Amino acid sequence: MCYQRGVDVVTETSPPGGPAQRRAWRDYARPATWPSWLRRTFALLSPAVLALAGAWVALVIAGTTQTYVGPLAIDVAFRPTLTGESVIHLDPVGAVVLDTHSGPVTLDISVRQVDLDGLNGYVADPYSLSTLDDEIAAGIEDVLVDAAIRAALTALIGGTLAAALVLRSVRRTALAAGVAAGAVLGSYGMVALTYNSDAVREPAYTGPLAAAPQLIGNAEDIANNFDAYADQLAGFVANVAAVYDTTLNLQTFQPNDDTIRVLHVSDLHLNPAAWDIIGAVADQYSVDAIVDSGDIVDQGTPLENSYVRPIADLGRPYVFVKGNHDSVATAAAVAAAPNAVVLNGEPVEVAGLRFLGAPDPRFTPDKSVRGVPDEVLREGSEEFADEAADVDPPPDIIVYHDPSNAELFDGIAPLVLSGHAHKRDTYVLDDGTRVMVQGSTGGAGLRGLRDEDPTPVALSVLYFNPETKELVAWDDLTLGGLGRTSAEIDRHQADEGNGAAQGPEDPSPAPDLEN
Repeated sequence: MCYQRGVDVVTETSPPGGPAQRRAWRDYARPATWPSWLRRTFALLSPAVLALAGAWVALVIAGTTQTYVGPLAIDVAFRPTLTGESVIHLDPVGAVVLDTHSGPVTLDISVRQVDLDGLNGYVADPYSLSTLDDEIAAGIEDVLVDAAIRAALTALIGGTLAAALVLRSVRRTALAAGVAAGAVLGSYGMVALTYNSDAVREPAYTGPLAAAPQLIGNAEDIANNFDAYADQLAGFVANVAAVYDTTLNLQTFQPNDDTIRVLHVSDLHLNPAAWDIIGAVADQYSVDAIVDSGDIVDQGTPLENSYVRPIADLGRPYVFVKGNHDSVATAAAVAAAPNAVVLNGEPVEVAGLRFLGAPDPRFTPDKSVRGVPDEVLREGSEEFADEAADVDPPPDIIVYHDPSNAELFDGIAPLVLSGHAHKRDTYVLDDGTRVMVQGSTGGAGLRGLRDEDPTPVALSVLYFNPETKELVAWDDLTLGGLGRTSAEIDRHQADEGNGAAQGPEDPSPAPDLEN
């Protein structure tokens, strides 16, 4: 609309942002209206940009390969990134990062879950453990090849489709496909040229796994010892039967039908073979109850809770007290078993014996990172000892993971069962209370593979008088030593006069049973 005012002519147009301005922007957005240099630049760059963007999006959406390798369900993906590396995710306990290569590709491996049935199959047939590492290594190689091919095809298809949908030009779509193929081949080529196999010797850990070097030692040492460890496991269960036969021939205390038999285990530390050993000893010795003095797992994470499921299959009461490596969630997972009794400061009667225990006041799966002062243990032990002294009638057995302050329980109960040290010991306090420290029934878990002479598997069968509830004798079972499938047993009798340990008349241990 126009109107005249004096000599001035005023033209009224659409307000900013109105229809006229929107039409102008649409006209400008048409390549035909661009300057010639801008049209040439767009024609050259748009296929490349669309190819790379489409390939990126396609890899994010559909670039993951899911499969099983041995008992592990894993996801493998090649992700476009600015810096190359290999990352192994072990949710929720962290990740291992390896500086294996340079280039715009990250290899992402996630352990999605562990097939417990499959893992139990390996443990049930320990000889198969000797081939498990080779099976997993070969399986990983095959999966990586398949995942690399899948990622390449996914990127190529994604880049081509993006260009086809936007550009609608056969020539420029073909150009985009060429760019996508070149990017894939160039990335893989850079990975191959810069690959560093020695990077596995210097891993970086994130999350709780940052404590891994302190917790389990050098990974190469563990790998070197694994085959010998697998051979050792193969003979364990068979040797338990031989140990039991040897026990029957010892010229010492012989339990009768009404003797109360308790199996004392401790510090399993996630060793799956421990369950077969515990089950075999419990059955062959016809124990009335099993007592676990703590550290059944390593980190106390929810991922580890499935490890305690075999408790329900043991067919007898399982008395447990939390160790410093066990979390509240760990204790709850144990308590979920129908035959489990978790000690938490209240007396409990099991198999005719009165048990009292309390959880370790600390949660220190990694002492170097999340350690707490020794005063915390001392104060927690003192508080529990004060409460235990008020229990009426007094307990027959106190179960407490760390024996560092065991003198606090002297005179409160005749027997204290502990663990923590991964080394068996027994001694009598001034007022007659016996402290029995169990070794590691799990061979200290992965820690047991750090050295050439790792922690042996240790567990004990305790015999109690059914009338007086007193400990009258016990058998110490020791299985293995790296590379040796051996079993050894020592029977001890408790002197009713002073409670001191007193071995058999022939002090030599039972014969070393080699396979």
